[in-house]
Amino acid sequence: MKEIAILSGRFQPPHIGHMKAWQHLRAEFGDAYIATTGKIDQQHSPFNFQEKKSMFMYAGIPTDRVVQVSNPYMASEIVDKFDNNDTIVVFGVSQKDMAEDQRFRFNPRKDGSTGFLQPYRKNINNLQPVSTHAYVTVIPTFKFKVNGRNLRSATEFRADFVQADGSTQAKMVTDLYGKYSAKIHALLRDKIV
Repeated sequence: MKEIAILSGRFQPPHIGHMKAWQHLRAEFGDAYIATTGKIDQQHSPFNFQEKKSMFMYAGIPTDRVVQVSNPYMASEIVDKFDNNDTIVVFGVSQKDMAEDQRFRFNPRKDGSTGFLQPYRKNINNLQPVSTHAYVTVIPTFKFKVNGRNLRSATEFRADFVQADGSTQAKMVTDLYGKYSAKIHALLRDKIV
């Protein structure tokens, strides 16, 4: 069966740690996508889908690998492109998110049956197609340095960015993407409050 990997999340904003996570999944599974919604809220999710996609592209991820979805952990907009009876779908979740998010406890349903999402490593010898289950694999939380500080999340970046002056913000953009973009700098400045 074919295996595809999906990195799902809010990505507010996308950053070099997300790019490394996507590259990790691509190296392990060969075919990797990013699934994210267009949902915005000014404080926690200020970027719409097109803005996130442009930042992912600037970070070096091909445009056809970034897909807008309605539910990031179903990602039917990606999954439905494949044969559901001949495709194994694996969602990559960072160590940090696994520790913090109750969705990934894999507890039985109220009726005792197993849930749709199951741990990948535990089931590696008996993987089922996505018509039955999808799987979650734990990937490293890729730290990245911005303005000399080790960061683990976009939330930390937003908090630092809003406090910085213009020249420090420019350095932060360079650190976040490996190169400077005035367009992305303006987008971050206008959206992060």
